Amino acid sequence: MKACVISLGCPKNLCDSEVIMGKLAAAGYELTTSEKQADIFVVNTCAFLKTARDEALATLRQLERFKKPIYAAGCLPVYLGKKFTKYPTIDSIDLHSFCVPRIKATPPWTAYVKIAEGCDNRCSYCLIPQIRGKLRVRKVEDILEEVRWLAGRGVKEIIFVAQDTTAHPGLPTLLRKTSRIKGIRWIRLMYAHPAHITEKLIKTIKNEPRIVKYLDLPIQHISDKILKLMNRPPRPGHQIINLISKLRREIPKVRIRTSLIVGFPGETREDFEKLIELVKWARFDRLGVFKYSKEAGTPAFKMRGQVPEKVKSYRFHKLMALQNRISKELNRKLIGQTLEVLYEGQGKGRTAFDAPEIDGYVKFLPRFTGAGPGEFVKARIIKASAYALSGRLVPT
Repeated sequence: MKACVISLGCPKNLCDSEVIMGKLAAAGYELTTSEKQADIFVVNTCAFLKTARDEALATLRQLERFKKPIYAAGCLPVYLGKKFTKYPTIDSIDLHSFCVPRIKATPPWTAYVKIAEGCDNRCSYCLIPQIRGKLRVRKVEDILEEVRWLAGRGVKEIIFVAQDTTAHPGLPTLLRKTSRIKGIRWIRLMYAHPAHITEKLIKTIKNEPRIVKYLDLPIQHISDKILKLMNRPPRPGHQIINLISKLRREIPKVRIRTSLIVGFPGETREDFEKLIELVKWARFDRLGVFKYSKEAGTPAFKMRGQVPEKVKSYRFHKLMALQNRISKELNRKLIGQTLEVLYEGQGKGRTAFDAPEIDGYVKFLPRFTGAGPGEFVKARIIKASAYALSGRLVPT
């Protein structure tokens, strides 16, 4: 029997999909990426936004043409509850321990490791606590066992993920001990809630050379009024500014990625201008902008002052145009510098300041065959655009 697992959504979902594949293999299934050859399908769904739910339902419907059993896992069955009756379901959102089998779906040199499940933040726009439940954290030693296992199989980059990674009380200890594991070269931290950044965590990131000086720090907004409506600490907004300043002061050359939401209910032109001023001041190294999505079941769904879609789109494009200019300026400053690059094949690689799939890359000119995928090389940067660098291989 052959099983085809289709993973939708974020890297946290991908971790769950890898566990699903491990369980299927342990049960005797042969895994395949061919839809035609598969005897069964498992679709690990996302339901965070309506667009994700639509994608999941469309994927399930498309698979019906093969007339094979289809199982749904992940967020969508939980979100729809008793309304979800068409497909049998697989529970995949419980907190996993290392003893659960896992088959990697990422490149051999990179692995996502989930350190917690669920969230206690209760942001007014977010469905995660309803779908994933309250925060549950994995034991540090259990996580370390998984990292050791991955390192023994050639993984060089560990990316810690969770709905809220910085809510894990043992995070500084986990990071320090991971840094001691042989074979691990880069340690990356994603989804770091700014309200949970501690002095201890900052010192750990600063002092451990294997922890990349890159922090994914979603702040969502800067207006005091909007932060309050979002139920989003830290607030008032000047605390966010103080945190950014502190991170850049304490961690030399740190790269900060953040995300912002435009068009939240009640957001006025003045509130949006505060976002513009923030981006001009902060000059974020990486920035994702999202238009507010009105999700039934969240407190924000019934809020007054819903912003028209045209206004959301205008604000989205204005912020992204500003960030495009900033990113281009920051990248051009790298011309002439020599950077360490994790080569990933096809003439491209990533620096320590680029997370897989969401950030930029380095394109080698001319293309070379001097290194294999998964090897670390040096590149002298010769060209730069807003979201990509070009470099020449530096012989070692």
